[in-house]
Amino acid sequence: MQSKTYTDLYNLITALSGAGSFTTEEQANILQFVNRRAFEAYQTSQMWPRFLVIGEQRDIGANQTIPYSETGKDDIAEFIRIHRSQPFNRNSVCEFNFYVDANGAHLINLSTEDSVSAYVTYKKQMPTYTAVSTDVPLEFFYFIAHAAFSDFLLMDGQNEKAKVEDMYARNYLMFELEKVDVISNNNSINNKMSTYVNRQSRSY
Repeated sequence: MQSKTYTDLYNLITALSGAGSFTTEEQANILQFVNRRAFEAYQTSQMWPRFLVIGEQRDIGANQTIPYSETGKDDIAEFIRIHRSQPFNRNSVCEFNFYVDANGAHLINLSTEDSVSAYVTYKKQMPTYTAVSTDVPLEFFYFIAHAAFSDFLLMDGQNEKAKVEDMYARNYLMFELEKVDVISNNNSINNKMSTYVNRQSRSY
């Protein structure tokens, strides 16, 4: 998947502002805006391919719990589905019911006492971006740039210009969400997954 650097993002925001440069304090504010808006985009869908892990084998710990962290694997931000064996390779695979608390996902229909692992489909945690980051998702790039600039304009009291930039940002994000929704509607993984787009369509 394609990524851009934070420098690319900062340069675009600078170009949108028409300013030659920002003060040190403004640069720090822009970085905060970028991370806030990146998290907003990340939260709109469970199906962002970059953050989705499908059917990864995970250890079952004490109290039939799969923890959020396991050595050598990505931390889990959101449990989506949990299966008894490798899912999506064949039609009939037992899927566990579970509930989530601060310790992880508790399996509530574990069929055998000697089960030591399960296969988890989950959403990875999103990183915090810094001024030297090189992994800003291309699918979020233009949304973040316009949205962060909108936040900057609001901070500067330019409310009307901020609304316009926010509108541009949301159009970019909606375009990317529509692409994700098309993918999710054409596979069997998404039975329990949702995006902002398909949640909106179900509300009509």
